[in-house]
Formats: sequence, structure tokens, C-alpha cells
Amino acid sequence: MTPDRAMGEAAALFSAGRLDDAHAAAQAIAASHPGYFHAWHLLAVIAARRGDFSTSIDLATRALSIAPNPEALSNRGAALRRLDRIEEALADYDRALALAPNGVETWNNRGVALAALNRHGEALAAYDRALAMNPQHLTARFNRGLSRLITGDFTGGWEDHEARWGGSDTQAPRREFVQPQWKGGSLEGARLLLHAEQGLGDMIQFARYVPLARERGAAIVIEAQLPLVALLRESFPDATVVARGDPLPPFDLHCPMLSLPLAFRTTLGTIPAQVPYLKANDERLAHWRDRLGPASRPRVGLSWSGSATLANDRHRSIPLEALAPLLVLDCDFVSLQKDVRASDAAALAAHPNLRHFGDELVDLRDTAALACLVDLVVSVDTAAAHVAGALGRKTWILLPFAPDWRWLLDRGDTPWYPTAKLFRQAARGDWTAVIDRVTIEARGLGRG
Repeated sequence: MTPDRAMGEAAALFSAGRLDDAHAAAQAIAASHPGYFHAWHLLAVIAARRGDFSTSIDLATRALSIAPNPEALSNRGAALRRLDRIEEALADYDRALALAPNGVETWNNRGVALAALNRHGEALAAYDRALAMNPQHLTARFNRGLSRLITGDFTGGWEDHEARWGGSDTQAPRREFVQPQWKGGSLEGARLLLHAEQGLGDMIQFARYVPLARERGAAIVIEAQLPLVALLRESFPDATVVARGDPLPPFDLHCPMLSLPLAFRTTLGTIPAQVPYLKANDERLAHWRDRLGPASRPRVGLSWSGSATLANDRHRSIPLEALAPLLVLDCDFVSLQKDVRASDAAALAAHPNLRHFGDELVDLRDTAALACLVDLVVSVDTAAAHVAGALGRKTWILLPFAPDWRWLLDRGDTPWYPTAKLFRQAARGDWTAVIDRVTIEARGLGRG
């Protein structure tokens, strides 16, 4: 069998999702024809699909030593970016575009790499190039929306953000309902379903729109993730709150939670920032007040890691041991997170002044109660930060160099949560300087 015919069969196996068989076939071709570019390229693509980006880079480099190829360069750039080798990724994208200037995927990928360096003006230009060639490229439109939002262009950003349903591999599919989506205007006499999407923090952040929808005359139904249901019922007693996955009551219109800013035509200057808009449960407050006991020194609530399944978690979460300079202060520390990773167990044991309650935190009502009983919440970009901010508590949020769009750029405050302060990485991956700044400021707790 000729290598071209064998390669056709290997490619068909890959297209059918039979990665192991495709890998074996491509490997056999590479072994018998070591100068055959397509075999090495397919092996690189398979390695990337499996999440083995280091191997993918090595295999793509082998393929590129045989023949310069824009697709292989773009794919190697994508693997480099996933390993945070951003400058090298950009170099590969530029080489690919020199060979194929109309590479839509490469222009989009170049924009993502530039955004990771906070070079959003250049990222926007890259997305615009991709969309000029393919206006239906939803991923480029979604990514352009993120860069628009983080730079404060909410008018264009919210419109582009609607492409998330088909334009991002990190989002769930669009929910389909017979009832139409509400996109703004009067709600008088309507029953409006506001339904969950993305993470707990997103749900908490955009719950601020519930009273605004009610003011327009709607009866509100909220579908939320189970850990949030009781807290939202407490906070919005006029709304019907159901857990995601449970049967929905009748409704006339629906709106995904993250489409509410578009429906309300929210600009940077009109963000509804009245806090608190969440309410802690009185019984949980009493329980945790007794559980914590009398306070003899300042109390600080801590949340240092979020869900490991989030694509960007490696950038936002912090090893507990990295917080050691903060944990030696004359304070009592309270863990606001239910789960502790195995890698943090030793650090937790080494700091007895950090109280961790684990499974005693039944749902986010417990998190809210604890946030109300500490003097300060220090959190990475996770649900605890949103709970504290929505309660109007003093909150310090620790952010990576390239933060999520909601935190904007180059500012120490946030228009979403007036009582929050932002501590940003000045260099990629440098949590040490961030924690040093937090520690210095925290020394002033209880003074004055």
C-alpha cells in the first residue's frame, strides 16, 4: 500500500474518532516512511487532541523539519500556547500567516495568544481579520467579545458574547425552548425564566439583574445550580427558584443569565452595582457564629482554589503553601471552600490558625454566613469572591496576569462589586508579589 493511501485510511480513522487506531496507523507510516510529512503531522494533531501538548510540539517540529506547512505551524502554536509559551506560539502563527495569509483559524489563534499577553488592541485586529474572511466564525466572534468586554467596550462586547453558544469549546450548548428569548423591553405581566449557565460565580454576579427584571413587571423564575438554590431563595423571596435539572414551572419568556447585560443594554457606566443583593440566612449566621466562637483577633476568610475542571484553573488557583506569608499574620483564618486538594493537605495541616470545615459547608448559604462573620475575604477568582462581593463584604480578589473579562484591565477596583479590591499579577505566573502586597496591607487589619 502506498503511503498516500495508508494516510487516507489513517485520516479516516481520525475523523471517525478512533484515535488509538489512527495513531497506530500513522505511527506505522512514519516508521516505514520517516520522511513522510503527513504521518508526523497527524501524530502531532492526535497528541494535542489527547492533551499531550509537549509531545504534540515535538511531533509537529519533526513534521516541519520535513516541509514548511502553515497548518502544522498553527497547530504547534496552539500547543505552545496551551503550555503558556505564548511568545513562541505567536512566532509560529506569524510564520504560518507568512505562508498562508488567509488562515482564518490562525488569525483567531493569534488573537487568543495576544489576549493572553493583555495586548487586546492587537488581538481585536486579529479577530477582525478572521471575521472579515469568515463572518460566521463564531469562535473568533466570541473571542472578540471577550477582548471588547475586558477593554470596557460593552456595547460591542455583549453582542459578540452571544456567540458563546457555538463559538467556544468551553461552553454548554444553547438551551432550546419553545418560548422566545427576552432581549429587552417591557416584561409587564410576563413570567420570565432566568436560567443557569457556566459557573457559580457567573450566576451570582448576574443575579443582580433579578430585581431589575422584576421592576419591569415580570414574575421571575430562576433556574440555578443546586448549591445556589437555597441562597437565591433567601435573597429573592418573590422569585420561584428551582434546581437545574428539575422540572420547570410554566413561563412565557426566558433569558440566559449572561445575556441579561445585553437585554438591559448595560454599559460600563450603568452596571447595577447596588450591594448587598444577596442575603445571608439568619439560622446559618447563628450556627456559624457559635461554631467560630468569640473573636480575639481579626478574622480573614480565604479561598485559594476553584474547580480544577475549569480550563483556566491553572492560572487562577494558588497552592495553599504560597499563602504562607499571609498565614503567619496575627489573624484567625477561615477556609471558605468546601474542598481541599490533596496537594494542599500538608500545608493545611501546617497552619492550625486556618480553620477548614469541609463537609460542614452544605451549600453556599454557609459560605455566605462565614463571609459575613469575617473582617475580610481574600479569594482568587472563584465563587467565594462573588458571594462576598454580592453581600457587600470587604473583599480582596487575587487575579492572574491575564484576568477574566469581568475584571477589566489596569485598575484596583471593580464596578461590579464596590467593596472589592483587586490585586493583579504584574507578570505571568508571579503570585509571590501579589501575596506580598496582600500580606503588607493585611497587617493593618484591626487598626484604627
